[in-house]
Amino acid sequence: MDELLTALETAFEEADYEVSETSVNRDRVRVTILDDEASGEELRSLTYDVVDESDVLGLDVTTESLDNEGVVTVVSFRYRG
Repeated sequence: MDELLTALETAFEEADYEVSETSVNRDRVRVTILDDEASGEELRSLTYDVVDESDVLGLDVTTESLDNEGVVTVVSFRYRG
């Protein structure tokens, strides 16, 4: 799972997104991006470039307000690989 997180972080950073955090809780992957106006479609595309679409369940791109970071964009999904 560490390889998956590293690959996602690298893909997002190569597309000029600043990644704040990557994490896994059971089979739920979560990537926090320090950009409140990030393109949901671009983040979905980047995710599917790294992870086979058949291994992704319930991909969600949302914004959240964090006390110490302001508003961030969060990419999350269940990984079935």
